[in-house]
Amino acid sequence: MYGGVVGSYPVRVAFKKDVDLPLLGVSHKAGTEAEVPLYLALKLDEMGAVEIDESGAIQPRDVTSLKYVEQRESYPVKLPEGFYARVKLAAYIFNKRGDVKSLRTLVQEVRELVIERVRKIAVLVATRPDIINDQSFLDRLTAEERALLTSIHASVTSFALSII
Repeated sequence: MYGGVVGSYPVRVAFKKDVDLPLLGVSHKAGTEAEVPLYLALKLDEMGAVEIDESGAIQPRDVTSLKYVEQRESYPVKLPEGFYARVKLAAYIFNKRGDVKSLRTLVQEVRELVIERVRKIAVLVATRPDIINDQSFLDRLTAEERALLTSIHASVTSFALSII
């Protein structure tokens, strides 16, 4: 449910080998550059067919800054475009390099940020079920978090109706 959004995020790659995947609509010659979905970029990188442009990966210090702001606001703060995909890309890069320290820091910071954001979403849904229709609130959430919001809202509503 959530991985599909993350996996579809476009990532710039440089092809090191000819790649022809007609079912996916991907056909590139070695030496060309293109944007492909994250899931495909990671798989092609594992096969040695591409080099991923790492500039889109989020850095642990950026997550730390976002977490700091998040902890001081009552509503979730707006995260950068493609945030969770950029986290996944960074984790992949750190893991590939064997940079255990950066990977550990990234995972810990993201975990703390996610816990704070999910807590806020859950409390708001439980106390203000109509928040699901508040566009200014929805605009603060990533696509993955909007999917989570819908799921939490359905569960809370179902629970409330079952006990009344």
